[in-house]
Amino acid sequence: MTDREFWMGPDFPRQPQEVLERLKTYGACVAADAMKGFNAMNGSIQPVAPGRCVCGCAVTVRLRPGDNLLLHKAIEAARPGDILVLDTNSSYRNAVIGGIMCGAAFGKGIGGLVVDGAVRDVEELRSHGWPVFAAAVVPCAVDSEGPGQLNHPISCGGVPVHPGDIILADDNGVTVIPPAWVDWVLEGCEKRRQSEARRTAEIGQGQLTSAAVRAKLDKLGL
Repeated sequence: MTDREFWMGPDFPRQPQEVLERLKTYGACVAADAMKGFNAMNGSIQPVAPGRCVCGCAVTVRLRPGDNLLLHKAIEAARPGDILVLDTNSSYRNAVIGGIMCGAAFGKGIGGLVVDGAVRDVEELRSHGWPVFAAAVVPCAVDSEGPGQLNHPISCGGVPVHPGDIILADDNGVTVIPPAWVDWVLEGCEKRRQSEARRTAEIGQGQLTSAAVRAKLDKLGL
């Protein structure tokens, strides 16, 4: 359904659970390295309750500043394990979600919430350990009048997010993996993990600087 005020996009295919679990074992840093720095959200998006790592498919929501009507619909539409990803049009003065709505969302089994905007009731969010990542915390609530968009491409944390993109988030930040990139990213993650293991072993053997970096320093006479 589309008109001037509302867009309700179609549902999308989910990734196999084994793919999501495998990506989760690598974490946001390794995934970001595998993507050469692309598709990592900027540092404004921070965990509200640290200590959680989540990986799931994005249900995207674009909201009018100071409004959260379509977020209610997104909670209804999302499947267990999905990650709700919110574009608030750079609105940081009003919290689009708090304890009550998070209780509904996580009670249904959503995998996480990423908000380029504000949240509130952080004591409650932290007490439950809910995996919420947000740009701001404020006390003010919002309207629920619309308009808005559901499952339409958005921007969140400076990165484009499409419905069905894979969201991998932990204390280090949030990465976005397009489905077409999955095999490439998994291969890159494994290479990165092996490289880090080798480097860690070298440091343990007393080689504090990698051979590649040492060669660059030597070339410069440093």
